[in-house]
Amino acid sequence: MTAKALPDYDADTIVVGGGIIGVAIAAVLHDRSVVVLDSGEPRFGTSMANAGHIVVSHATPFAAPGMVRMGLKSLAARDGSFALSPKLPLSGLSWLGKFMSKCNETNSAALTPGLLSLLEVSAAQVRQLGIPTTPTRLWEIFTSRHSQQDALRQVEHMQQVGLPAHLIDRSEALDSEPLLTSQVQAVVELGEDFGINPEALWKTLRDANSDATYVNNVTVDSLAAFTDRVLVGVGNTTYSARTVVIAAGAWTPTVTKLVGVNLPIIAAKGYSITIANMRANISHPMILADEKTAVDPMGSELRMSARFELTRANDRSIATKRIHQMYERARHTMRLPEFPASMESLSPWTGVRPVSADGAPFIGPLASAPNVLVASGHGMIGTSMAMGTADLIARYLRGERISEAELALTPHR
Repeated sequence: MTAKALPDYDADTIVVGGGIIGVAIAAVLHDRSVVVLDSGEPRFGTSMANAGHIVVSHATPFAAPGMVRMGLKSLAARDGSFALSPKLPLSGLSWLGKFMSKCNETNSAALTPGLLSLLEVSAAQVRQLGIPTTPTRLWEIFTSRHSQQDALRQVEHMQQVGLPAHLIDRSEALDSEPLLTSQVQAVVELGEDFGINPEALWKTLRDANSDATYVNNVTVDSLAAFTDRVLVGVGNTTYSARTVVIAAGAWTPTVTKLVGVNLPIIAAKGYSITIANMRANISHPMILADEKTAVDPMGSELRMSARFELTRANDRSIATKRIHQMYERARHTMRLPEFPASMESLSPWTGVRPVSADGAPFIGPLASAPNVLVASGHGMIGTSMAMGTADLIARYLRGERISEAELALTPHR
């Protein structure tokens, strides 16, 4: 699209993507007309069936010191927590090179303040929505022979970031959570973290702005930015808006390429299962640190999520072996029933997360097209950052103050 075309539909803002980030942005833009273009009733992203953790504690970017060693160790052990899919595109090798170069203290120091701001805003605003949250704080569980040292390091790290965390007496932890096994050696309570049902959050945000228009089962084919508006082509239909926000998850690079911007975002597939009839068996949301598994009680169900498999954005294949691995790793730490005869009883699910090469989301306008903004690359904590991201995007659109820490999240860093 090289010239202005007569649009079929006009809006103040078009949001590309109807996952948790997209619906959060639409929810806060009550002062303008909003159209959300989505490829379907969320099919591939992780907005609906993740572990449901709101983790202010995860303010350090994923590309942090030690991550390369941890990833290589996981690959060598074939433990299933980190993997490279045979479906990984060749561009994934370039992404890996960039990621490895960013796993340093300089990257962490530059991005942590902005991430912490997003997470704190999100946690506060989620609590104001009125959806159920866990009454207990999140526990991080350690089972290895280095558990005590690892737990103390985690507490010290949280204190350095300025977040509350403390050790829980092991005996008290086992008494209050009978589902935990004697393999548990140390427990840290992360004082700002809690659990929610991610589907409930998504639905609440999607319904929060009754004036927003949602258009499902569409794919953006063209994007042309002019001084006063942006034209978005969807099949034979043209949408026009003063601003466009690209929040398309792992598909964001496909959309930004339409305006000549190549963002280093790759898809990382995760798995989840949901165990029914677990009411009263667990009260705390948990991170099983050594098993690389997230656990969250949701009413009478127990949600479990794991794995970080670099792959293509449309990879939703489910390997029985991976589901079994995740379940058995969790059984090392938790008293769970034997793996069921029918895997379908666990409601196995998979989706892809958008992961940036430096481990932090890209949020803000594109330099080459200032009326096109990006909100993507949140990795495994998009649910945790959704409302903070929406708040930041809304301030960009309204011309309000953006802090130096938040400016560090620019797509052109």
